Amino acid sequence: MSNFITVLDIGSAFAKGAVAEIRKDGSLAIVSVFREPSAGFRKGVLVDFEAAFHFLRPLIIDLQKISKKAVQNIFVNFNGEHVKVRSSRAVVPVARADQEIQQDDIDKVLEASKAIKTSSNYLVLHNIIKEFIVDDVGDIQDPLGMTGNRLEVNTLIVEAFSPHIHNLTRCLEKAGGRIGGIIFNPLAAGQILLSKKQKDLGAMILDFGVGTTSFAAYESNKVAYTKSLPFGFSHVVSDIAIGLRISIEAAEKIMATLGSAFTREISRRDMVKLAEFDSSLPGEISRRFLAEIIEVRLAEILDLVNNELKNIGHNIQLPAGIFLTGGGVKLPGLVELIRDQLKLPCQIALADLSGLEILNPTHREMLEDPDFSVVVGLLSWSGEKPAVSNINNLKEAAKRILGVIRV
Repeated sequence: MSNFITVLDIGSAFAKGAVAEIRKDGSLAIVSVFREPSAGFRKGVLVDFEAAFHFLRPLIIDLQKISKKAVQNIFVNFNGEHVKVRSSRAVVPVARADQEIQQDDIDKVLEASKAIKTSSNYLVLHNIIKEFIVDDVGDIQDPLGMTGNRLEVNTLIVEAFSPHIHNLTRCLEKAGGRIGGIIFNPLAAGQILLSKKQKDLGAMILDFGVGTTSFAAYESNKVAYTKSLPFGFSHVVSDIAIGLRISIEAAEKIMATLGSAFTREISRRDMVKLAEFDSSLPGEISRRFLAEIIEVRLAEILDLVNNELKNIGHNIQLPAGIFLTGGGVKLPGLVELIRDQLKLPCQIALADLSGLEILNPTHREMLEDPDFSVVVGLLSWSGEKPAVSNINNLKEAAKRILGVIRV
């Protein structure tokens, strides 16, 4: 009997996802790709349980029509400003008399690296291996079979605010789904959008969403830092509405049609009548003035990203540059603005779909869209079970902090 996985990228405005059948050789065949308006989420966090349930329940029912197994193994993204990242280090003696390092030793040192004092109401979402060290010899990727007296590990701990995990889990399960894993948003994108060479050189994924901007920086093929900021393109739209004294709906239309993030490319003489977007609006606006509103807000967000990188304690080098993803990357001038602001190479990232069997041309077209990069990343991550957050462990941690989870 066929097995299925479902991946779900829940954003402030839309939920994107895919269903894949797991072949006998472990490969994934895409069965369905979808995009639906979301509700109950803001800035990456569930803020209205009932609204979220009423949007998720019909989606789960549709997935059940594909296969009941499609809702039993859902990998979902997680985002939000309350995610914390910090380094951890642990050391254990090698157990065997012949000093050969076995899987038990590796498991023991990884478990010890998670045994740090977490912040109140936080739990470990990811424990990312940066390097193993055997008898003071570091930068080891896999110590299995090596010999030594002492095994150490340096990891990057990603902690999530447990009430947010609790609410997301309970809402999805109440809607009829079962979570197989929860993955921090920028790590899902980085999984599929950066090559090993780019991660080795030093590169950053920058995901511009509606309510959040998240990023993951890589050095020497390891995650150096990751963060989600509570600012996105909804804030740009709000600035346009305030600056032009128009409705949010009209601001969205104007930005989608005329918006640009780089004012140098826009002439002050280029004028547009507001009535083209809302018949009740008089007068006209300068496209240059519109671009200035957009550029100022995006420059502020980029400054926050840059400050986050500076505050982690060492200077991260990114010679491979910045790779953009998310629905916001379609805004003209964004690549040029980032090059100008951050003084780094910048380009729109394209997902590698070669590991997926995609028979439907429409599905391929959707998955090639930068707005679906997290979906493709979740598909890739879901196949790497050692890296996936174990939902049972997350539940147990949430129980210890929050009490018994009610489903």
